[in-house]
Amino acid sequence: MNWHMSLRATVAIAAIVGLATASAACGSSDSDEHSVRVMAAASLVDVMKPMTQAYGDEHGGAEVQVDAAASSALVQRLESGAKADVLITADTTTMDKAVAAGVAKDPVIIATNKLVIVVPAGNPSNVTGLEYFTAAGHRTVICASEVPCGRAAETAISAINGTPQPISRAVDVRAALGAVTSGEADAALVYATDATSAGDKVETIEIPNAPVVEYPAAALTDNGKDFVNLLSSDKGKQILTDAGFGAP
Repeated sequence: MNWHMSLRATVAIAAIVGLATASAACGSSDSDEHSVRVMAAASLVDVMKPMTQAYGDEHGGAEVQVDAAASSALVQRLESGAKADVLITADTTTMDKAVAAGVAKDPVIIATNKLVIVVPAGNPSNVTGLEYFTAAGHRTVICASEVPCGRAAETAISAINGTPQPISRAVDVRAALGAVTSGEADAALVYATDATSAGDKVETIEIPNAPVVEYPAAALTDNGKDFVNLLSSDKGKQILTDAGFGAP
């Protein structure tokens, strides 16, 4: 299951990088000056498409390279010496670790998201709420504990005095969503924007008092400051809102 999930994530990320590169090909000579490398939480993979397009439009077709993965994995890459201009994580806890490690500073909150349950279209297993995730034998998937969506899932289930009993722990929120859309799971805990991205392949079940996560963004270099400014601008906020993210 994990190999297929990783393949789907790779395809999605490659599509974004391809879009950004195509925009750069049409750009002016100052595109290199404004090109940026963005490390973004996996749940941002779709919204990065219009965001990189908007950045290119504002900076002469400048190239934006996007690396989308679990927030914790992105911070680990930076700690190991990977280079990027912008870091966007899916919770403040992970960004705080990046700041403490000295690989990020001065983050700003750009958006929020909330946890939901996703099930296959038609809800064949009649999932009604979080209790379904506490029963052994049910085909449920949540994210790994070190990933923001995993922490949010554990918080939600703990609030009903339950213990999660998933058949698998996903490497990131898109992998959790993929388990449902592929038919490998009957329910998963993801963010609302991820559920929306799956269209009619899934149904969404709201969670009462669902955990809300905040997305901080940090410019890691001078080159990254313009991109973070776009994220915080009226245009950036509108792009995030159109994708289903909440206001900071």
